[in-house]
Amino acid sequence: MCGFAGLAQRAPSEDVSERFCALALKSLERRGPDDARTLRRGAVDFVHTRLSIIDAEGGLQPMEDEAGVIVFNGEIYNYEDLRQPNTVYASRSDTEVLLKGLNTQGLAFLERVDGMFGFAYLNKAQQKLYVARDRFGIKPAYVLKTADVCAFGSTMPALMPFSGKRVDGQALVEYYSSRAPHAPRTIFEDIREVPPGCMAVLDLRSFTLEMKRWAEIRPVPVTRRSEADLLAELDEILHASVKAHLVSDVPVASLLSGGIDSGLITAIAAQYVPDLACFSAGFQDRRFDESPYSQAVARRYGLRHYVKFMNEETVFGLLDTWPSVMDDANAEPASVLKYVVAQFARDSGFKVVLAGEGADEFFGGYNQYWRFRLAKRLSVLGAYAPGLAGLAERAAGPRSRIVHFLRQASGRQGFPGASMPFEPHLVAQTFRGASGDAGVETLKEALALDQRRRLPDDMLTAADRATMHASIEARVPYVTRSVADFAASLDDDMLLRGRKQKVLLRQLALKYLPAECVERRKVGFDMPLGRWFRGRLKDVVYDTLANTWQRDFLRPGAMERIVDLHMSGRADYADKIWAFVVLDRNVRALRAVA
Repeated sequence: MCGFAGLAQRAPSEDVSERFCALALKSLERRGPDDARTLRRGAVDFVHTRLSIIDAEGGLQPMEDEAGVIVFNGEIYNYEDLRQPNTVYASRSDTEVLLKGLNTQGLAFLERVDGMFGFAYLNKAQQKLYVARDRFGIKPAYVLKTADVCAFGSTMPALMPFSGKRVDGQALVEYYSSRAPHAPRTIFEDIREVPPGCMAVLDLRSFTLEMKRWAEIRPVPVTRRSEADLLAELDEILHASVKAHLVSDVPVASLLSGGIDSGLITAIAAQYVPDLACFSAGFQDRRFDESPYSQAVARRYGLRHYVKFMNEETVFGLLDTWPSVMDDANAEPASVLKYVVAQFARDSGFKVVLAGEGADEFFGGYNQYWRFRLAKRLSVLGAYAPGLAGLAERAAGPRSRIVHFLRQASGRQGFPGASMPFEPHLVAQTFRGASGDAGVETLKEALALDQRRRLPDDMLTAADRATMHASIEARVPYVTRSVADFAASLDDDMLLRGRKQKVLLRQLALKYLPAECVERRKVGFDMPLGRWFRGRLKDVVYDTLANTWQRDFLRPGAMERIVDLHMSGRADYADKIWAFVVLDRNVRALRAVA
């Protein structure tokens, strides 16, 4: 795992190159503390910082041969199988396998890659620069193009000196609707994030940029099989994926929340690494403390288990530095816990951890899915639904579940995705220029929407930043083509039965995990933000409210009402306030980059 950046100039300037490379090296330092190098080829500067995990001596970057130059962030798990016969390799690194494959097979080579990546590749003969991202968006890649320069990289800070730093109003609405803007849009108008499975292609001769999709989108038919056969197949697929994700020249640990997703990954990994180390978060507040469940998993397999206990002082102490951790617009609150636990793992000597992201989006793990399906069944209420929704809102408040059901049943609110800091009707009430949501009709369509948006824009971005700022690589065994295709082939009742979520995955988890870990209510990495905002973090909220740059985008008094409802205890709007506070700080920090 690494960080990369680069700059192509239409009229190369030595001074611009030097200042860019210095800033890029500094901004990427935490992503790659083991090595840092730059390379200039023609009008293009390449910058790379390395977290060495495989072939520490032979995988140095930027990497160049007679046909191309590459800077690469990620891991290719099947790189040994991709080595080409009659080709001489100078190292054991997956970077060289990728470089040689792109040189000889072009972009078609990426279809054979099993892994996570963001990279920039210069084809010398074509004089074209390719900035690409893996098919699921596990690793990031950004581009900024002006008339004179094209900057690119793993994160936004290195690009900021060339940005006009104007906030994109539609991106702001997407952020508050979904906890993150939807790629290719970012919080700034002139910076684009390469969408999953896509690449930005810069023609150095004409200095034109276009976005292309490289990943083939294949429909997966639903196939009916017995539950026993499905369980056996899922077990085999997850074993193969976890085993592949354990390939490393350095020890691999696991992030263990105490729930099904990370617990199952940890339990399978324990079959291959008997003394596996796992790291968890804990709280004194027992309502949020999952450490007893993570301890139960660790005890079953005799694992080394380390728990980091946290409180509101932990979060308060991180607020000033959080923009350097989450250097993007992302409102995932659990990323704070993930960062603290990842730093704990790094301080304990680890560079690689396994994580459970992806299971909910592929196997139907969010409450919003069964609520959405129930709402569709309530559509028989027809013309009565809008009036009933209004009555329910006045009686129970706008966040009441029955209000959401009736709004969806009336057709006034579709399925906007499982991440909703602000529900669709509240977005319209709070922000100027808010438009409608992207409604869908079936469970599979809802899952597909979250796989395209929530998973890469929210969950994977948060995991990448939280772990990489701790100089640690997070690997996600659920987010692979084999797992995704298998999940897509399942009948709905293997995903959701009534209010029971992740039906098949839950059944498999019973084979590996204590029953109390499988049958309990879903929590995940979570923390008592609502209480903290009324306590230690109260002044932070009001200071942000008084000085926010977001005033031009807000309807008058809207955010003040949300804060007042929360502080008075009439509503729990912690997720909304968190989104508001961290975005305000992150954008200020990015605008300050010169």
